Amino acid sequence: MEEIQKFLHTVNANGMLWLLEAKPGLFAMLEDGGGNSYIPVWATKEEAEANIGDDWANYTVATMEIAEFITWTRELGSDNVGIAISTGTEGQIFPIPSNIMRQMLGGQDKSDRELVGEEFYDEEWAEPTPEDFEDEE
Repeated sequence: MEEIQKFLHTVNANGMLWLLEAKPGLFAMLEDGGGNSYIPVWATKEEAEANIGDDWANYTVATMEIAEFITWTRELGSDNVGIAISTGTEGQIFPIPSNIMRQMLGGQDKSDRELVGEEFYDEEWAEPTPEDFEDEE
């Protein structure tokens, strides 16, 4: 958990994060043993550069501002693509669902309880968001 906190602190301080890009808009991806896909991200340019090689030998380092990344996590989430926080050159990653990553970076989707306030929230009245709901952001 300390690595994730360090990542978040660095990314928030810089206002951006780093990815590997094959060509404009085509970013490096990972897949775990269960077939789940992830976009790896790094807190610094140096960490991202250290991961260029093997399958990513022809990739270049790209930056993305936090606001753009938060918006992008909505699309990634609908495509069932998570985020892999990479902690340097050792190859260790922390897989995080896109919606959780969005919340961790400050783009949280507020709950009904947060929106209306604790004193006005009624558990029986609140309904979950339908799965086919499309956010207009």
